[in-house]
Amino acid sequence: MTRRRPTASPRAGAVAVVFVANGLGGPSFLPRLPERQASLGLSDAGLGAVLVGLAVGALAASPLAGRAVERFGSRRVVLAAAVGLGGALWTAGAAPTPAALFAALAAIGAADAAMDIAMNANGAAYERRAGRSVMHRLHGAWSLGSLGAAGLAAAAAGLGVPLTVQLAVVGAALAAGVVLVRGGLVADDGAADRAPPAPTRRGPGRSRRPAVGPLVALAVATMGGAVVEGGPSDWSAIRLERLGTGPGVAALGFAAFTAGMLAGRLVGDAVTDRVGGVATLRWGMALAAAGLLVGAVVDHPAPFALGLLVAGVGASGFFPLAFAAAGNTAGVAPGTGAATVSLAARLGFLAEPVIVGAVAELVGLRWAFVLVAATAGALALAAGRVLRPGAGPPPAPTVADLREC
Repeated sequence: MTRRRPTASPRAGAVAVVFVANGLGGPSFLPRLPERQASLGLSDAGLGAVLVGLAVGALAASPLAGRAVERFGSRRVVLAAAVGLGGALWTAGAAPTPAALFAALAAIGAADAAMDIAMNANGAAYERRAGRSVMHRLHGAWSLGSLGAAGLAAAAAGLGVPLTVQLAVVGAALAAGVVLVRGGLVADDGAADRAPPAPTRRGPGRSRRPAVGPLVALAVATMGGAVVEGGPSDWSAIRLERLGTGPGVAALGFAAFTAGMLAGRLVGDAVTDRVGGVATLRWGMALAAAGLLVGAVVDHPAPFALGLLVAGVGASGFFPLAFAAAGNTAGVAPGTGAATVSLAARLGFLAEPVIVGAVAELVGLRWAFVLVAATAGALALAAGRVLRPGAGPPPAPTVADLREC
């Protein structure tokens, strides 16, 4: 029997590079938001409304990106989206009006969402073929890229490098990195490369409809998880600047949260294997709530930054666990589960800047962080309903999977 020879074997390092690149590009302008807010004369509520552009673009692009992955394969969509994201980043620094910034962020959000969906699909394909859990570490690679973006933003702000120049350089590096490693991604560019859908079983008394209750609970929780992750990412630099720090130091608040996320994700696979997903989510969200609460209540830059670090560690496991649970929800196809989690996350990231901005306008930004802490606490209490205790690691690879490895 003739067997088709693949052009290249997939490599975990190549997939990780894509996650690093997305982390480097997507949030690279967030640490310097105070500059954009001041230059455009935006209030907190106004800034929150402009930031909605990111989520609007992502929501518009997500269904199209999902269909593109199905038709063309995740590897091709990763490449196209990375080039698009790299080419759009500079517009966030050059936009001369709030409306133009909204449009620029919508374009960035669309490219970022397409790359996010495709790279997670490619990572899931690698995980299935390898027969072991790698999603925490891949999301840790994203956090590494995001931490690098925060460091670059802090250095650029301290040196007086214009934001447009910073974003143009980052965008070029992002696109070039993905182009260089594209051959190491899982080759799912054609129908022959993708596994067929699992057959539907229907016994006596069984319905063809999947049990959607667990998926709905996971989707609602994912919107809360987006608030917990998006709040510190979007608003920590502004909070630190108002506590008396300079622009360069204020950018390090985002870095502190991201460093915590990275640390948590580096050990997340081992912790989850040891204590289970429910316990990992419960104690992680409790830790995030505590860090955010202490940082908000104590009105000083140092406790706030330390609280961001602790909160990052606690929040680090939510999205890896959510995507893993979506792929293991009984009666739901893995692709449908992942798409649902992705859409719910986009809705959460859409709502977060509006909610936090409105609360900040009414009662102050510190109390908006208290609200984010309360959201994390609610997720800790609901962990048993969000995740199913029996969800296990990916199945061992089949012979067909190994032919491509």
